[in-house]
Amino acid sequence: MIISWWSAGVTSAVATKLAIDKYGKDNVVPIYFAIDSAHDDNARFKEQCEEWYGREIVTERAPEKYKDQFDVILKDKYVNGPSGARCTLVLKKRVRQRLEKELEYEGQVFGFEYSKKEINRAIRFKE
Repeated sequence: MIISWWSAGVTSAVATKLAIDKYGKDNVVPIYFAIDSAHDDNARFKEQCEEWYGREIVTERAPEKYKDQFDVILKDKYVNGPSGARCTLVLKKRVRQRLEKELEYEGQVFGFEYSKKEINRAIRFKE
């Protein structure tokens, strides 16, 4: 199984499609992190991508303690620092790390833009 981290953005949508084309729709599991403050259009885009892929995009959530980035800021009293944004850590990174421990998989797919910032981000992920 290949995990494709689907963010409701064009880069992860295309990366997921490329992975499905390469490995087959039954071998790629797209996973989306639901956040209550996400734009309403994400649901429409998710449905369209599910039709495009011919398979469901699995939805995961952070623990019930947090609804969205504003809830994280209010409850943890922390926005951003040298190690990054607290909401990204709580709402996405920890959920991904939990799933990485729970699931048996052979690889992961991430969608990155072709920009200096995103290239550096991809390098940090690899490291």
